[in-house]
Amino acid sequence: MNELENLRERIDTIDKELIALFEERMDIVSDIANYKIKNNLPVLNQNREDVIVSKVRATVKNKDYSNSATTFIKEIMEISKKYQQKLISE
Repeated sequence: MNELENLRERIDTIDKELIALFEERMDIVSDIANYKIKNNLPVLNQNREDVIVSKVRATVKNKDYSNSATTFIKEIMEISKKYQQKLISE
């Protein structure tokens, strides 16, 4: 196996781990949506999102990835909000 194939295998492994974590996160998002339904809360909590973005920026070790990590977490939050909206509207 050549170096490129080895690197791609590592990426595949990481992708599997990311998807498992994504599914776990979305299960929790579902629980949050149910809580918001019961307590008549809106989907968007801008303060919470701002805190999450700040934590990501503080946590990322390689600062060259800071903007990309911020975009990544914002996209995940957008997916989460859309899913919550779907659950709440059902």
